[in-house]
Amino acid sequence: MAPIRVGLIGLGAVSGGMMAPGRWAYCAHFPSILKSPAYELVALANSTVESAQRSIDFHKLPSTVKAYGSPEDLAKDPDVDLIVVSVNVQKHLFLTKPALQSGKDVFVEWPLGASLEEAEELTKLAREAGVKTVVGAQGRASPVVSAVRKILAEGKIGKVISSHVFGCTSYAPIDFWIKGAEYYLEMKSGGNPFYISFGHFLDSFTHVLGDFKLDTLQSILDTQCTTVSVLDMETGEVVNPAYTRTAPDHIIVQGRLESGAVASISFRGTKLAINDSSIQWIISGTEGEIEITVPASSQWQVQDAQPKLRLKINKEAEVEEVDYDAELDTDHDDVAGLDRTALNIGLVYEAYRKGDTDRYPTFEDALKLHKLLHRIATVANFI
Repeated sequence: MAPIRVGLIGLGAVSGGMMAPGRWAYCAHFPSILKSPAYELVALANSTVESAQRSIDFHKLPSTVKAYGSPEDLAKDPDVDLIVVSVNVQKHLFLTKPALQSGKDVFVEWPLGASLEEAEELTKLAREAGVKTVVGAQGRASPVVSAVRKILAEGKIGKVISSHVFGCTSYAPIDFWIKGAEYYLEMKSGGNPFYISFGHFLDSFTHVLGDFKLDTLQSILDTQCTTVSVLDMETGEVVNPAYTRTAPDHIIVQGRLESGAVASISFRGTKLAINDSSIQWIISGTEGEIEITVPASSQWQVQDAQPKLRLKINKEAEVEEVDYDAELDTDHDDVAGLDRTALNIGLVYEAYRKGDTDRYPTFEDALKLHKLLHRIATVANFI
């Protein structure tokens, strides 16, 4: 079968880790596309043709890879099957519309839009175009989520009666931020911890346990650290000692799920986590409990530091630590050789190639999540 030909928007002439604007395409999408035999990178698009060509040269890509300076030109290329948009959310609408209008399949990072209205517009365009869509809430594809869903489907803990989540965003600094990414501190940007960190986890939570009954939902959003120093990461200079944070650094949501289970999710923004975890997620059933813990250094959706999955079925039994990575030993050649930073994104590409929509959100799924986040913020009187 011929490989899926990819046009990638957002790959800069950069390398290194994630803690800088514009690095996600390099850290996750780029290796996932290159290492999979099912995909071929055929074009890059940046703000100018010159910028795209610099990236092609910097990453030593073949001369056959085309350079584009606009989303319209990329969308018109008949040799591109799938367009991937990996830039900050404020540009998603502008960059994605031409692809949809040209009838291309698209993979857009989460959040889908910078607002509920943008997400609705993109979903409507995709629906009218009849194209395949992917949204990068890649926690759904993670081996640990697959293992938890399997445990629940097999009834090992009985009927789920409650779930409680304790989240901490200590992997990101609370009292300073990065020049060029100030939007992350602003609620109205649509690209902040509420929509990104919390939104990524909320997608996995509802994918595993089902939706909230909206008439039972209660929420509190609060900003405790109201001013943040902004640093130029290249020089170490403080360019603004007191940038106003309007995005919440504390999020509390509780309610009843459609299944009848009760649920609470609490995220806090602090310098450190006393339990050394960014997520502790407990799922209680009539016959046992599941616990998922993610190390404090790692974000839920990335899981570059491996989560721990534990299971206890009855009082007499020992707590079992589940080896969920065993799933990767069969039928996952697409992600062979990927490091853990890129693994979940690689699994999304694999699922898209296989048509396994249970392991990634479509635009329709993402719009549903946007609506839930909007409801949470509305109930909290935060918008």
